[in-house]
Amino acid sequence: MDSDAGQWSHLPKDLLAKIAGRLDTRIDFLHFRGVCSSWMSSVSPTFPRKNPILSLKLPYPIASNANLNICDPDTRNPHGSFSLIESTLYYLQPLRQTPDSKEALLVKLEEPKPGKGRLMDTLSRCAIQHLPKNFPKVLNTLNFRVREVGKAYGLRFFDVRGKPITSFEFKSILIKKVIMFSKGDEYGLMMIHIRGRLALWRLGEEKWSLIDDGAEKSHFDDVIYYKGRFYAIDYKGRIVVIDADSLKATELASPVHGSRGTHKHFVESFGELFLVDKYLDDELQIFCNDYSDIVADVPDYPVHFEVFKFIEEEQKWDWVSDIGDRVLFVGDDRTFSLSSTDFPGFKGNCVYFTQDCFCEEDDDRPGFDAGIFDLEERIAGPLSAFPGYSKIFWPPPAWLRPQRS
Repeated sequence: MDSDAGQWSHLPKDLLAKIAGRLDTRIDFLHFRGVCSSWMSSVSPTFPRKNPILSLKLPYPIASNANLNICDPDTRNPHGSFSLIESTLYYLQPLRQTPDSKEALLVKLEEPKPGKGRLMDTLSRCAIQHLPKNFPKVLNTLNFRVREVGKAYGLRFFDVRGKPITSFEFKSILIKKVIMFSKGDEYGLMMIHIRGRLALWRLGEEKWSLIDDGAEKSHFDDVIYYKGRFYAIDYKGRIVVIDADSLKATELASPVHGSRGTHKHFVESFGELFLVDKYLDDELQIFCNDYSDIVADVPDYPVHFEVFKFIEEEQKWDWVSDIGDRVLFVGDDRTFSLSSTDFPGFKGNCVYFTQDCFCEEDDDRPGFDAGIFDLEERIAGPLSAFPGYSKIFWPPPAWLRPQRS
């Protein structure tokens, strides 16, 4: 064993550099550097960003009459610019744990500069402003188990005028949703503006392309890149499929029966596509009328979810009452899915979401307005209503903090 380890530690530095260059995540890169001193010295301590869009100033996503935007599409706006902001979700566990332990923490970190992280709310775009004194200044990944869950993106406007942005100007630059996609060496972004319009931009293009979905007036709730195509859904439940190359939009022939909630989210889960429909207050009665054969009474809580699964072969959506050990997360800037079997600490067959009615006085912490909808029990509530699953976002556990010698 020792001789084998010695041989690995003496690999040529140019070969080690090539191996490190093929690593896709920061965690893999840090684990690579932690193998031995020779591996650590073979590469820079800073993870090389592979996303070429992160370092660019992006064109304005929309055109409006706001002062921040330009009337002449051939003139560069002098008042500021947009940049793509990337956040990474990490799943943390203590190094030592029993097989049935559920100790874990899910955190979201934004990295404005290499090596400098900022803690974000796990399911929203909000930054955490006031961390407790005992929160570690440096997260040493050698002190706990780390898995990268995924990334979230947003477009941030940087004003160079030094003047406040008016509410009219603010609406013109507000982006509802951004997703990044890549196809070979091609990178691009698809976004939903606050007005509900879809637009796409590819690396190297000078402007965004508005998507013509064939409707006189559309207001989209969500969009996802799934198997080489974009799927977008509006607030009425109408779904269009957009080809990434031609940008041609085709409406799905089969609408989502019963999808009449307040907001709709796409979630990709283990290669399958799901739609999560959110109902609030009066809309619950609409759902119960549609599914009177399975729902006896209107639920006695302010929020309700229904889940539909996309049957790709038949191009239709089926209502599902059970998703097994899957956990679906519907946040402001990203949706994702995990297995409660592979990621202990989460409640399976549930939807994790955000809702204002769950906010508490101490609202400057990750998961401050998070809740769980249990598909089996058909109940929703704040994290505190689910003992054993309420600490997945906060507070920071003792094992996260460095031990005093």
